[in-house]
Amino acid sequence: MNQPDSPTSSLTIRAVIISVSLSLFLLASSTYIALKLGALPWPIIFAVIVSGGLIKIFSRGKAVDINEVNIAQAGASIGGLISAGIAFTIPGIIYLNQARSIEIDWPNPWLLALLTVVAGLLGILLSMPLKRIFVDQEALPYPAGTAGAELLKLGKAGGKQLWAIVVVGALAALFAIYRDAFFSAGFPLSFLAAAGIFVTIFPLPMAIGSGYILGPRASFSWMAGAIIGWIVIVPLLIHQAAFEVGAATEWVQNLGMGIVLGSGIGFFINYIAPRFGQIFKPLIATRDGFMKVLPISIVLSLIALILVNVPIWAAICTIFSVLILVAVAARMTGETNINPLEQFGIFTGLILAFVAGVLSLDLNMYALFMIVTFVSVACAVAGDAGHDFKSAVLVGTPFKDIIRIDLISVVFAGLAAPLVLEAIRSGFADQLFTDAMPAPQAKLVAGSIFGFAYPNVFLAGFLLAFFGEIVNGRLPEAWRDKLMIMPMGIGLFLGMAFALPIMVGAILRVYVDKNYPAHYLTGLLVAAGLMGGEGIAGFSNGALVSAGYAATASLWGLSTFFSVVLLTGIWGYLRRR
Repeated sequence: MNQPDSPTSSLTIRAVIISVSLSLFLLASSTYIALKLGALPWPIIFAVIVSGGLIKIFSRGKAVDINEVNIAQAGASIGGLISAGIAFTIPGIIYLNQARSIEIDWPNPWLLALLTVVAGLLGILLSMPLKRIFVDQEALPYPAGTAGAELLKLGKAGGKQLWAIVVVGALAALFAIYRDAFFSAGFPLSFLAAAGIFVTIFPLPMAIGSGYILGPRASFSWMAGAIIGWIVIVPLLIHQAAFEVGAATEWVQNLGMGIVLGSGIGFFINYIAPRFGQIFKPLIATRDGFMKVLPISIVLSLIALILVNVPIWAAICTIFSVLILVAVAARMTGETNINPLEQFGIFTGLILAFVAGVLSLDLNMYALFMIVTFVSVACAVAGDAGHDFKSAVLVGTPFKDIIRIDLISVVFAGLAAPLVLEAIRSGFADQLFTDAMPAPQAKLVAGSIFGFAYPNVFLAGFLLAFFGEIVNGRLPEAWRDKLMIMPMGIGLFLGMAFALPIMVGAILRVYVDKNYPAHYLTGLLVAAGLMGGEGIAGFSNGALVSAGYAATASLWGLSTFFSVVLLTGIWGYLRRR
């Protein structure tokens, strides 16, 4: 990929259109993936490849400006992060309404859109002064942003890689459509039930792709949690403690949720203490135009929170919390490539709920959901912005162009997020919070706000993971993270159905890394195609069903569409060879 000599800005109309379109695509597919798997790898590599491919196609043989590609991918990835901030939090309202018979209103889509947009804008604005320390001075790795920049500099963003993603994605979509039509319940291993072991095989291309991207440590830790919970603890509870099957599984899930939250908070505390000055110095030292814009965004945030029925005292505290947590999220993401965004939201919600209880202040569960969502979205976008800033420095893209495209994408993705969520809610009403679509983060948020069926079990898991993370942070580098605590908690919650395909993806990653290290990128493209294809097919099916289309019409319509996409992808790939 060549860099033209033109000094003009690379923020073109074409880049904006591609960025917004891909952002909306990632918003829809990632929302489905988040509710299905409870994990969302960074979408930057996918955005780089597809943005580069589309710009190459539209350039018709002319030199491609890598800064234009970098701008397009930066805005595109915003959609995936906003989907996490929404999908990991708001569906918890459905869980409490269904499982706990708690009447909590579903948020007005326009007000939720306003809240999402304002939170995203605040996250980006607060990230701007952090760039000087985290990116320019300390040069934190920001692994996803660095990887995207390297792809751009090597000229590997687009071309036949785009068509490879299209082909793999279309195949995954077709498989998912027919699987859901004819084998939606998976394949239960009924012969193990007598031993108290309940395992269902779900053929999930997206989980295989996720396992490849997550890598062996996280994926095998996930599998370890599933084995401990569903092969060991559940049978013991059923046979030794005379638990019903449903009670035993909820016991294990409460333990897993405690481990996930304890791990997140433990890592959070373990991480902040030695870096306190480095994290907050950029915000304190800021003296430029950022300080002129920040008060306006804070006022807008305050208005948005009040409009969604958050009491003014809680709204002020929420914004103060975001001022702190965005800096933590930006640095944590830069060093670890991990952004526990919903746990930042839970952390804020729990503190405010405690304050409200002690001082007898008004703060209902609906307001708590809005607070958790606001914090989660702001932290999610801030983490993504850090990757964009890193890529911009490495490639040479003007910083102001990255800020502009991120702000544009936040507005479009934020406005569309409630519509995507509504399509999921309507199209998958009978699947949410079942084995088919467990939505673990949303259930964790709901449990944290309302309470858990087995609070002592949750607390035990929380303390175990919290102190485990504290100890882990003080171990020698060679011993650190041999078993990753948070993925293990997710495995306890989700069980074997998702752990098995995740492990398959990890085994493939180990095989590629050991025998064909030069083909790591090829595997990454396949993984991205698997996740994107199944994600958009699943979301599209739910959207059509919720719009009133019969299941048969949806099946044939989508299968025809993705068949055409497959043939187009094959044609494009062969032409590029």
